[in-house]
Amino acid sequence: MNVYLLLDILLLILIALFVPIGFWRGVQREVLVTLGILFGAALAESWAGPWGADLANMTGLRESGGAFMVAVLFLIGSTFLLGYGAGAALPMPRPGWVARVFGALVAGANGTLLLSYALRDIRFYLLSAENPAFLERAVVAQFLATGIGWVLLVAAVVFLPIVIVLALFGRGGYVEVEEEEAPEPYPEIEPPTTRAFPPRVPSSLNDEATAVYKTEPPTVPVRAAEETRPVRISEADGDASRSGGARLDAEATALLRDAHETIQIQTTPREESHVPVSDGTCPYCHADVSEAEVYCPRCGRIL
Repeated sequence: MNVYLLLDILLLILIALFVPIGFWRGVQREVLVTLGILFGAALAESWAGPWGADLANMTGLRESGGAFMVAVLFLIGSTFLLGYGAGAALPMPRPGWVARVFGALVAGANGTLLLSYALRDIRFYLLSAENPAFLERAVVAQFLATGIGWVLLVAAVVFLPIVIVLALFGRGGYVEVEEEEAPEPYPEIEPPTTRAFPPRVPSSLNDEATAVYKTEPPTVPVRAAEETRPVRISEADGDASRSGGARLDAEATALLRDAHETIQIQTTPREESHVPVSDGTCPYCHADVSEAEVYCPRCGRIL
């Protein structure tokens, strides 16, 4: 395997690397990259000669080397700063599957166009005097270096129907993202209305026993499930027992009467014996007290 075949394989790999990038970015962003490449090539063709000579005078390079550096800087800078930068800065809708497929095709064409302009500058500025036939031995490199016109013509023929298809069916190529509606506010809950009662009607004194508040529902008499016998309490000899109606004898009745009576016991306070204070101390707790004190400040006993 010679070096020219390796050069062709390398160029094809570089072109293929642009395809997944275009599939991810979409066709609209890749069209901006195409415009960036063409703009950079136009700048290089206009300013590579004069600015390359100035760069060669300042750095000591050959005039052709300075022109090549200026041309490559314009081409690469315009492609990435203007092409990819504009695609990243401008707001664009999310691409659908159709736009992604066309974006991959446009990205492949962009890679071919970028390498064509780069190889053209190499052939024109670097290989014009030393080895002009170097790129002619590689098939892909020769086509890209000398066939830039054919590349543009093929791109125009291929992308003209693509533009027509996008103009007709472009709306289906993007996913329409509906804006989320703002959540509805919570409904206001009305406070429960209080029941309005009619005003009370004044009545006479004779109607108090039978007066009924008009707003109250009428009471319905409820019949007991079982008939009950009224309880009658009979008193014998002034006393009656409340336990089953059984009569108590005279002694038990007297005990019951005595149980309800309150017995009051009269008590007299106990007089404490006073012990005289000796040596200025309490005779009970031996705390220091004076003879003028009546109570001990510690134990509270009477001195």
